[in-house]
Amino acid sequence: MFITTKCDLHCKHCSNLIPAMDGQIHYEISDLTGWLDELLSKIDCLYRLKIHGGEVFLYPRLREWIEYVDRQSKIKSIRLTTNGTIIPADDVLQAIANSKIAVQISDYQLPNIKTQQLIEKLKKFGVHHIYLKDQIWKDMGEVSQRGCNRFEDCNMKRCTSLYEGKIYVCSRAAIMAKMGKIPDEGIPLTLPEKKLKTELKKLYSGKYSEACTYCDGDTQYAKEIVAGEQE
Repeated sequence: MFITTKCDLHCKHCSNLIPAMDGQIHYEISDLTGWLDELLSKIDCLYRLKIHGGEVFLYPRLREWIEYVDRQSKIKSIRLTTNGTIIPADDVLQAIANSKIAVQISDYQLPNIKTQQLIEKLKKFGVHHIYLKDQIWKDMGEVSQRGCNRFEDCNMKRCTSLYEGKIYVCSRAAIMAKMGKIPDEGIPLTLPEKKLKTELKKLYSGKYSEACTYCDGDTQYAKEIVAGEQE
């Protein structure tokens, strides 16, 4: 789930296309809670909520958001992703430490990265964290028709994304649609419960994967790249 599209990096091959967006924003917490409440009211369980952006630690009301999502009994686990450039405030770290959230740190190889300092601070506060060291980074390519659908081959096909009140096959598909680069296939959360569940089942089966013809995804077609190369 996107809570912000603002980021302090400008990655050349950003998988979410954030640098290419106009008007990066922090979403109002009332909108975020409204969208999530709508989803939770119509499903039985959310196995994992992944909070991402943009850079999540830039979000000004992060402590409040953390406390809200942690109270939702239908959410069984939560991960918060960061690029490791920001050391969050102590009150944010305390809120994370008291929650079911694990911080997931991406392995950016840049001069301004503060990953080790962040890890030490997380340890100090007793925050559960995962350092994705030695990740293989891939370029998902330009947004253009590929002539074939990458859904079945893509490792991101189960990374469905909640973005601005709709659910997409992945976060990249959500941003491509937002930019008007592809047809908008987002499933509105306002659908009646039975209809929403039917559409979600289609999504997971690949029947909502037209977006996967505009992207190389995390597949054999995507070229390996240097981690976090900046524009």
